[in-house]
Amino acid sequence: MRFTSILVSVTEICTVGCRHCGFTGSTRDRQPTVDEIGRWVTQACDSGIPEIIFTGGEPFQRFRMLKSGVRAAAGHPRKPRISVFTSSFWGRSPAAVDKILGQLPGLTRLYLSTDVYHQERVPSQYVVNVIEGAIAREIPEISLCITIAEDHEEERIRSIYRRFEDRVRVHVDRVIPTPFINTAQQTGLPPVPENFAASCYLDTPLINPNGDLSACHIGKAGAYVRLSDLAYFLGNLHEKSFQEILADADRNYEYQFLRVYGPQGVARMVASSPAVRKLFKGTTFTNGCDLCYKLLRSLDGRARLREIVADPFQRELIDAMRLVRFGERAGASPADAPQPVRSGI
Repeated sequence: MRFTSILVSVTEICTVGCRHCGFTGSTRDRQPTVDEIGRWVTQACDSGIPEIIFTGGEPFQRFRMLKSGVRAAAGHPRKPRISVFTSSFWGRSPAAVDKILGQLPGLTRLYLSTDVYHQERVPSQYVVNVIEGAIAREIPEISLCITIAEDHEEERIRSIYRRFEDRVRVHVDRVIPTPFINTAQQTGLPPVPENFAASCYLDTPLINPNGDLSACHIGKAGAYVRLSDLAYFLGNLHEKSFQEILADADRNYEYQFLRVYGPQGVARMVASSPAVRKLFKGTTFTNGCDLCYKLLRSLDGRARLREIVADPFQRELIDAMRLVRFGERAGASPADAPQPVRSGI
């Protein structure tokens, strides 16, 4: 199967504690070992995934594990791109930034989370220090990740980093409502197919600290609920190798349905099922992830997905869509799959 990247969560710990974060309120603390992180990264690189993205929690709060993962990726013969998500809490001074980045040779991108939520805990000057330090260290790519509930928040944050606009990329997304923040519901969309895209983050699986391999970053919700009975759960790296899990996922039509149709396909599930339509009548969603997760956590939503993929004709359509969208044939070995094309996204 074709993946553009993989997320590796080195920890679920983050003392920043932004109120919009999916880990806020979680009491679980799962940690891998340094050896496990290195082994999982190596297996992902062996599979030809061209970018390894380290995340958390806050990966810099488990710096020894982060260094182990970066070292494993940087030393791999395939030479993947190496990226890290961070709140920049460690950017207290230019000297501190330089010392830390100097211990991560091979790093090719920083994803800096910065928005009204992060700024309640992390001063924007820390982020500026990290940007300037990354430029000085010649890290090729720097991305600002802005999560908003209201449209005006985007310009407020962009204005802080205007001087870097020719050097950084900006990604903006809507916040997913949690028990700790619900104002985003004001800007939600009804579950109508035209409101959602046919693609999403399912080309970036997530390795959780306990070894769970999930279809996308929704796997972080495992900090609260058991995901093993949902289509997002692909397997556990303590039980099977990365390649074995991918082989199982290749035959998992619930997962493949989500890959080829994305949130738009999930919205069509609502439209085609009276039970699901009734369940979510009047409900709005901030983005495709919000829609997909809430629908598939419901019994009616899961039943509808199982019903769809049990149809042999629907399976043939899914296989055809995989060939068209990803250039991959169901059941083909990884060696037969086309190599992903590197992009500057």
